[in-house]
Amino acid sequence: MTRYLLPSLTALLMTIPPAMEAQTPPAPAAGCTYESCALGLAPVWNGLAITRGISQRQIANLGFFWPNDVTPVFRGDAPAVEAANEAVRMRAVAAVLTDAGIILIATGLARAAFDRRFDTFATAVTGVGVASLGVSIPFHFAADGYLSRAVWWHNRRYSR
Repeated sequence: MTRYLLPSLTALLMTIPPAMEAQTPPAPAAGCTYESCALGLAPVWNGLAITRGISQRQIANLGFFWPNDVTPVFRGDAPAVEAANEAVRMRAVAAVLTDAGIILIATGLARAAFDRRFDTFATAVTGVGVASLGVSIPFHFAADGYLSRAVWWHNRRYSR
């Protein structure tokens, strides 16, 4: 039985395509140069903006409180779209945690203000809200990382 196992595994592994096969980047659109069409990232008060060209014109925003779908910006570049999808997915998790944290903190503070003291419930609700905000931070960073990767995949078409 073992003498058939190794050839079978080898044949199976040869049929699986490589996970990260080098792909030829899509050609830039006519009249598009790095200076006019390359993407960049810029922090804004409500998220991470995707900008275009040297003028850094904002074309999309991956919001902190609820993410917009930024994948249309990367249409036609499969690895960039995949990374953008991951960015939106990560940001959605982060946004839920952030929004819940803000609501819980506001609720705890409002209860404490109404009662004019921090009782056990107000303290617990505020603490859970702070924890929720803290837990959201790694998810925000992961979303930023995926979006940065999507921009990198997009911009490789302008390499010389």
